Amino acid sequence: MTADTGNEPAAERGKRGLPALTTERAADPEPSRAKRVGLVLAPLLAAAVFLLLPDAVSTSGKLTAAIAALMATLWATEALPIPVTALLPLVLFPVFGIAEVKDAAAPYANDVIFLFMGGFMLALAMQKWNLHKRVALAIVGAVGTDPVRLIGGFMLATGFITMWVANTATTIMMLPIAISVITLVTQLRNGRTDTNFATALMLGVAYAASIGSVATLIGTPPNALMVGYLKETFDIDVGFGQWMLVGFPLAAIFLVIAWVVLTRFVYPPEVTSLDGAQDIIKGELRDMGPMTPTERRVLGVFVAAAASWVFIPLLADSPLVSVLPWLDRITDAGIAMAVAVALFLIPAPGTQGGKLLDWETAVRLPWGILLLFGGGLTLSSQFTATGLSEWIGTRVGALEGVPVWLLLLVVVALVLLLTELTSNTATTATFLPVLGGVALGMDLDVMTLVVPATLAASLAFMLPVATPPNAVVFGSGQVTIGQMIKAGAWLNTVAVFVVLFTMYAIAGWAFGIAF
Repeated sequence: MTADTGNEPAAERGKRGLPALTTERAADPEPSRAKRVGLVLAPLLAAAVFLLLPDAVSTSGKLTAAIAALMATLWATEALPIPVTALLPLVLFPVFGIAEVKDAAAPYANDVIFLFMGGFMLALAMQKWNLHKRVALAIVGAVGTDPVRLIGGFMLATGFITMWVANTATTIMMLPIAISVITLVTQLRNGRTDTNFATALMLGVAYAASIGSVATLIGTPPNALMVGYLKETFDIDVGFGQWMLVGFPLAAIFLVIAWVVLTRFVYPPEVTSLDGAQDIIKGELRDMGPMTPTERRVLGVFVAAAASWVFIPLLADSPLVSVLPWLDRITDAGIAMAVAVALFLIPAPGTQGGKLLDWETAVRLPWGILLLFGGGLTLSSQFTATGLSEWIGTRVGALEGVPVWLLLLVVVALVLLLTELTSNTATTATFLPVLGGVALGMDLDVMTLVVPATLAASLAFMLPVATPPNAVVFGSGQVTIGQMIKAGAWLNTVAVFVVLFTMYAIAGWAFGIAF
């Protein structure tokens, strides 16, 4: 393998293609039985919901609930592609007279969608020039040859990269490096595989990809969907830096817990030293060559974006805003779009007029996720507009007197369970308006239930279908379903209590929630 000259993007090397930047599962080649059942069951459930709701609910409210049941069933069974289901409000709300097309379409242009679009483009630029791989290798290479520490290094690198790059792409990138290390261990043991080390390393990469994504608003779609819902429905703004005050500590704490659980309790490695592992990592870095001017420019844009998302809101709340009033008008989405435009403008040294990002690369961003945001936000807005959320709130009298901590525990556990079986974004889109109504009915701050549900949606570890990283690692053949369930059951249980701890210890202060 020759050293990278930096004169062509990473996407042009090898197979000349980028890994799919997506957080959804790959579509099945043939319709499954569940999909066929979903096509029949969805309209039946929708009709049942409409007919069973009492007259106290307006006709528009009944229709909205029916459409929600229809979409939830289609999302759960994936009878239609998830983004296609997200487009149904544009058809059904106007047809049934619930909302005009312009009102139903407005949430599809919510500013959180442009925040995620800009984040996707930044991630694609990092992938295009292989910057994300260089950063990951540098982190892993710094941890030494101890097997437990090496697994921790892989998890740290994966967790950091997935804060900014889609968890699927991050896992795909880390997979061949991890397999190379596993192969080395087998060679050092005269052909005998250290099953525990291999399992802990592969699961560590998958789990870190999910855990790290919680840290930022652009790390995983449920985070951004929650922000859009709160803004669209309750005019509550959650900033990038404000979310990191909650998401980053949770991710850091849980990453350490997951590392300890995997390497000390569930799959402790048998091998005691990996002297050749560093040679593999250094070899990968050597093959990449020195950091190119183009990589440095992409890194500069990345650092500028992250710093702007974190510090501009802080400056806007400081006395400096009286001198620079425009600081108060800069939004997270505006920063994301500025970053995206800059990537198209900044030249890429060593290319013939090329830029850090071109449209051929940018067009590969996962448009389906953006449509899913729009569909979920439109559905949520009609829950409020038709009074359905308010009605749900009036029906939660049975929960009066239930301790808030117990309610949070049930919500987190339920979302975790459902996310094991369905798309985390679709689960979030379905639950947010319902939980919003429950919170209103119990006279709770709406964020009391919405935030923990959002966090839980990205922390499913038991099944390959739960998250794309789980599926990628399972598909490698290095991990069985039984091994994943064994480790995932531990971490799912821990996740419930980590989320509860985060809510009481950090989120209450960061978001001003009174429990």
